[in-house]
Amino acid sequence: MLLRLPLLTLLACASEPEAPVNDPAPPLTPGPGGGPGAGPQPGLAPGGPMGASQAEDLSTSWRADLAVKVPALEDAASCPDADGDGFVSALLCPSTPAASADCDDNDPAVTPATERWVRPGPFLMGSASDHAGRDEGPLHAVTLSGYCLDRLELSAKDFAAWLNGRAPKSPDVRSVTPAGAVEPGREAHPAEGLTFEEAQAVCEARGKTLPTEAQWEKAARGGCELGEFSGSCDPEDLRPYPWGADPPTCALANHNSTEKGMPALCVSDTLPADSLPEGAGPYGHQHLSGNVWEYTADYWQPGVYGPGRVDPGGPASGVTHALRGGGWNTFSTNMRVSNRFHDLVMGSAVGVRCARPTAPPNTDSTPPMTLATVSGVVTASEGQLKGRALYITAFDAADADPQSGMLAPGRSPVAEVKLTPSGEATQSFSVQVPSGGSVLIMAALDDGSGGQKDDYKSASGSAALAKPTNPSWWRGT
Repeated sequence: MLLRLPLLTLLACASEPEAPVNDPAPPLTPGPGGGPGAGPQPGLAPGGPMGASQAEDLSTSWRADLAVKVPALEDAASCPDADGDGFVSALLCPSTPAASADCDDNDPAVTPATERWVRPGPFLMGSASDHAGRDEGPLHAVTLSGYCLDRLELSAKDFAAWLNGRAPKSPDVRSVTPAGAVEPGREAHPAEGLTFEEAQAVCEARGKTLPTEAQWEKAARGGCELGEFSGSCDPEDLRPYPWGADPPTCALANHNSTEKGMPALCVSDTLPADSLPEGAGPYGHQHLSGNVWEYTADYWQPGVYGPGRVDPGGPASGVTHALRGGGWNTFSTNMRVSNRFHDLVMGSAVGVRCARPTAPPNTDSTPPMTLATVSGVVTASEGQLKGRALYITAFDAADADPQSGMLAPGRSPVAEVKLTPSGEATQSFSVQVPSGGSVLIMAALDDGSGGQKDDYKSASGSAALAKPTNPSWWRGT
């Protein structure tokens, strides 16, 4: 089980990267334990039950400046099928629907069953919904060149084949043994727990790249050619989920469902990558929401969004990489396609799908993010801190009520560390957070009582169900 520990509010306003926060504050102390479902996750306010999940409401988000024109695409006079696989070249005939377009017309093994074409043109990126974090705004139009994206997440079988007997780098890897072999019966499940370097390298070995954040989100939301008016972006192009506007269910996404109120894991595990076809995106990609988080090529930067972006690739440098899509233990409120996450919060439920771009990304001019270090002490309410893991999780304080500590639904953490419990009554911690803002700290102890692998509590240990007690402010220098 997970023991939920109360939270404190900290102010990380360091002017230099990695400057410590030294002001004294009361230690974190345990609150009530237990709670339904899996470990605490982004998107659940502490202090009581949730209502049943509702679809994201983007009806008030439309603005006239979003009505960007969709340019006409020019196809070749004759659309070739050079490799004879029954699908025509996407590069020569870019208007070809994704189900008929060939991403590599010289390789018959590459078909729409393996990769899906996303035609060039604009789409609407970001969100202005009540659940959206500050890093999801402003809602803006982005223009992308055409590209292909793997229809499925990278499988454990393919990851093990790439490892070729090497040991995976992360201790959180699932479905692949420490010797680099796929576990029997897990071949079709997505690779889970990769490091960024492994994800990048396995895509390069396949002649591909990691998708940019914009490429990932367009594949999930769809381009403006799909709306009510194919010649320009319109309100129908604000699709909140890959499958459309319906709220998330277990038939659409493998996640921590709140469709009946309190959260309940759909299957408490990943599903095979080629499953849940009803939840496929507008171009036919599966599991863009749920199952495993997916790496992107971009460095995460909360303030990178803005008008006029063309083939954006994020800042030139940074300290953490953006993740997209949500995992099998992520709440319904975080299934929206605009939700942004990153590997300052790292756990088992991270995988990858690879992209085949036709144009290089352009660097965004936003300065890279810097980090500050905040420190504190966790104190057990009784006994000792024992178990598999102690999670220390930070949220943007703007996402919580400063008096009660209640989190707004749908908010994701900004940082997290996974510690080995000390076995003592207290344990010190330090966590790096984005500098220049306030953060809210929570702690969660995985005491190891879940005996089965499917009960494994991966990061994030966030959004505790226990109501916090005695929240206080820490101020950094």
